[in-house]
Amino acid sequence: MSDKDNRTELYCKYNVYKIDDGMPVKDCFVLRPDRDPAARAALAAYAIATTNKALAKDLMDWLIASKMEGMKND
Repeated sequence: MSDKDNRTELYCKYNVYKIDDGMPVKDCFVLRPDRDPAARAALAAYAIATTNKALAKDLMDWLIASKMEGMKND
């Protein structure tokens, strides 16, 4: 039985690799905030919860910019 068979909704849909050495990253979850409102909410929650202030700012700036871009396309 494969790992995919053991999971209901979580399965390996994307292959993720570290940029610095090309090694695969296991057991991660890929979000698609460009398509999924739940992913945007998750990023906002992460931005609030993280202690990394620069990352929090980058995430919130990206979320605001993408929201503004979406409003232009409506």
